[in-house]
Amino acid sequence: MKNFLKLLPLIFLVLTNMSYAESGIKTAAKDVPAKTQVTEDENIYSTEHPNIMVMSSQPEFVLKLKSNPTTGYSWFLREYDKNLITPIKHEFKAPESKLLGAPGYELWSFKVNRESFIVPTQTIIRMIYTRPGQGTDSSTQVVFRITTSKDQ
Repeated sequence: MKNFLKLLPLIFLVLTNMSYAESGIKTAAKDVPAKTQVTEDENIYSTEHPNIMVMSSQPEFVLKLKSNPTTGYSWFLREYDKNLITPIKHEFKAPESKLLGAPGYELWSFKVNRESFIVPTQTIIRMIYTRPGQGTDSSTQVVFRITTSKDQ
């Protein structure tokens, strides 16, 4: 039973990626490496690499999610621990392509609260890709696992 419980996160990740692929939404993995250092203060993560390590020296990070609002779908913040993480910004970046209906990206910025670095902490952020007013049954869900660590 213990071994099965250890495999649950991996099973969930595989099933999540399978449903994401079946939904017809392409991930940003080919466009953005797993962790791209944009500036000294900003870390950007994509759906392909949902495990995020946040250091106390750089408490802010960004989730870059492929999105196409012309379809009526967009990303929504479904679940997070407000005691550990604070959402600070959400914006849509239009595609560089001039093609009608080309997808862009939603950028979700978060800051890990200072108290989260006192001891190593783990939490999650759950995002869903759905239409407003539509139930979560037909939505795509992505779970990001955040681990905090104090700089040495």
